[in-house]
Amino acid sequence: MNNKSIQLHELMLARGTFFCYAGPLSEQVLTSISAVVREQLTDAQTDLSIKNTVFSIFIEQAQNIIRYSGARLEGSGVGSVSISHTDSGFMLESVNEISLADKERVEQVLRELKEMDASELKSAYRQRIKSGPPRGSVGAGLGFIEVARRSSSFDYSFEQRENKTLFLYRGWVAAAKASAFSS
Repeated sequence: MNNKSIQLHELMLARGTFFCYAGPLSEQVLTSISAVVREQLTDAQTDLSIKNTVFSIFIEQAQNIIRYSGARLEGSGVGSVSISHTDSGFMLESVNEISLADKERVEQVLRELKEMDASELKSAYRQRIKSGPPRGSVGAGLGFIEVARRSSSFDYSFEQRENKTLFLYRGWVAAAKASAFSS
């Protein structure tokens, strides 16, 4: 018997994780799993605006893996994304490999965003729209700004493992009844 599978199962239950995907992630896979996430959120006894916020952050995290993960498999980014219930709402996490050059850029952006209040985040968002995407960005360059605006709070870390750097991004969304699911 594989004890690691049981440990993973127990960890997910203890953390209130109701969705987790790990592996190659493409736009096609995201389309498929997003339907599952939307259904899981539909079952939550939480305001629609909170559900939409959680869903949009999930999509943004998954797209970051698709576009920027340093680990690739047949053109897809490799990483993991999960959504869990907390006592105060939802926690969304993503993990993927990141290059050292991207690590420095991402760390600088996230450090700046973490220090901003709501009005500063709104200004940063408007400024990014006016100035266009940053060099090297595959999208509009709005992802981290948008997630920071929508999250109650966020944190991040980088961890060196063997010959690679892993990037963990965690965002929280506050909700009055996030842990209550209808039966």
